[in-house]
Amino acid sequence: MDFLTSRPKEGKGVLKTAVGGRIKAPYGGILCLLALLSSLSGCGGSAKPNISPPTLMSIAITPVTPTVALGATQHFRAIATYSDSSTADVTSSANWSSSDTSKATIQSAGQSSPGLATGVATGSTTISASFGGKITTTTLDIKALKALAISPANPVITVGATQGFKATATFIDNSTGDATASSVWSSSDSTVATIQTAGQSSPGVATAVANGSANIQATYGGTTALTILNVSTSGGTQTALSLSEINPSIAPGRTLQFVAVADYSNGSNQKVTTAATWTSSDPTAATVEDTGQSNPGLVTGVTAGKTATITASYGGFSGNTTVMVASDAVPIPIMDMTSPSPTYLGFQGGLYENSSDTVPADHNTAGLAAAASIRPLDQHGNPSSNGAVVFLSIGMSNATIEFSAFQTKAAASSSVNHATLAMENGAYGGVTACPWTVAQGLPTPTPCPSLTGVPAENQYDRVRDTVLATATTAPSAPAGCGSTSNPCLTEKQVQVVWIKNANPSPALHSMGSLSASTVCATDIFPTPTIEACNYELQLGQTIRAAKSRYPNLKQVFLSTRIYAGYALVPLNPEPYAYEYGFSAKWLIQAQINQIRSSTVDPVAGNMNYSNGPAAWTAWGPYLWADGATPRLDGLYWCGGQSSAPCNGADDYQSDFTHPNAQFGTPKVVDKLMTFFLNSSYTPWFRP
Repeated sequence: MDFLTSRPKEGKGVLKTAVGGRIKAPYGGILCLLALLSSLSGCGGSAKPNISPPTLMSIAITPVTPTVALGATQHFRAIATYSDSSTADVTSSANWSSSDTSKATIQSAGQSSPGLATGVATGSTTISASFGGKITTTTLDIKALKALAISPANPVITVGATQGFKATATFIDNSTGDATASSVWSSSDSTVATIQTAGQSSPGVATAVANGSANIQATYGGTTALTILNVSTSGGTQTALSLSEINPSIAPGRTLQFVAVADYSNGSNQKVTTAATWTSSDPTAATVEDTGQSNPGLVTGVTAGKTATITASYGGFSGNTTVMVASDAVPIPIMDMTSPSPTYLGFQGGLYENSSDTVPADHNTAGLAAAASIRPLDQHGNPSSNGAVVFLSIGMSNATIEFSAFQTKAAASSSVNHATLAMENGAYGGVTACPWTVAQGLPTPTPCPSLTGVPAENQYDRVRDTVLATATTAPSAPAGCGSTSNPCLTEKQVQVVWIKNANPSPALHSMGSLSASTVCATDIFPTPTIEACNYELQLGQTIRAAKSRYPNLKQVFLSTRIYAGYALVPLNPEPYAYEYGFSAKWLIQAQINQIRSSTVDPVAGNMNYSNGPAAWTAWGPYLWADGATPRLDGLYWCGGQSSAPCNGADDYQSDFTHPNAQFGTPKVVDKLMTFFLNSSYTPWFRP
């Protein structure tokens, strides 16, 4: 290379190169500096040095021998090391390959995400990266995912703070792996907290924006885990004290765990159950444990026919409610309330009419006809052997956790129809019952004015654009699909829906529990005040909204809440969780009665599926059991009891409301698999 130099001025020693660079040195050292230039002699000699760029010595792949879940992704990096010990990230420039693309594929240089591998089938493959004549390999194992968990569980942070979450995958062989960087993370309310997701600089890191709570959700390999991030603000004065139940009924010897919640002027709230002072107006009717005892707020029924006012006091404020003690207030699993039939507060049990778990003959005939009419549809809703039967879930956090695990188990089962069945998880954390009643437009501020933390979007629009459109693994998905302009599935292909939902903190929204005098037809006017009646109303609205969005919807299956008697938060405690079973039972019976008599139930609304706005509706698996007391089919729910049948097992996350990945969720998944594999109404689920 030819360099142009100028004589330095006295005392400066400045060298100017032809490319405009400047090297400054003391006058006596200028020749040694010139020796760095390949066209000049070195100091003290006549030989010219041969300075060349560092050479590539090796490349390495990170991470080394990772495991990825079936259907999930793993991002690899290629790091080059040079002769001068420097390194460089050459991921985007390397040529990537998989030795067995039937097990995993990987994007290479020139594609959108070089180094991104996707698990296609269980097994292992060799991942290779080549760059600059060097090549290196590592092994990628692909395993079926058993569970996904988020830690920490339900943390509390202040506005402006950050919280890092970790997603841990448990595979079918019980090995574990860190899935944080590969998970899709989301917050149910970005006005409360935001969170970074896969592909961003810090996946799993949430930032608190404002007071409130947001469901933090991670999805990996088709499985979803959820926890709650609570954001608090400093300051504020207490304005009220509320209780988690309104006027519940309780049987003698039975217990209910009350939760006390303090509200503050800055919009924040705090659970103060253990710090509050608890009293009962009549301990001969019902007792309550006070602060300093083992279970503050735990109410026990004593004498049938009596009532007691339970009061909690904290910070100069009090909250109270009436507890009615009744001998028939024992919450028996509805499916076990068959002849000779006990009742709950006078309400008949059995999943269907006449205290029976058997579908009535006329409803059975209609259900079989609906099942027979289900066939693969193309994106325009026309029958096609190359089409799909879309089976969609609708619901809140528990539903999305359970259905995603159900999807994973179904994907690994040879007993499930993989040729035309597309199981899609539309349920989402924080999206409780009310938003699903809205077919078009936003759910806030109306008709859901009392809700906070509801995503400010129409849920059916969200499902269309982020669930159906992006279902690239659906059996009928066209090549290159995955966007709203080129969707993989459409609303016209949805033919079956599973609904499991609830409302958040019913008592804090002035919704009471059932009593012997409840009549839903009068309760809902002008505004519902009993939660079981309110949920029946919402179920009817949801089914009609779904039918309006999914014109080929043929079947709806209902499940209701798992046991909530261990709950330490007011989100959805007993007896509300149990009483949702009556909401579903009454809704289904309203449809049966309407088809028989053409009379529209005032609570359920128009449920006509023959030429009306609804779809044939029946029970899916019934999931409630009375805690650790097994129901007739053996299902029970554990809260860590050391005695049998739990033997220390705990089915819940730390809030005792959401099922955990180790024990609770698998119980629901087993019930779902058993039902859909064996029901005469679900031939489309099987090959």
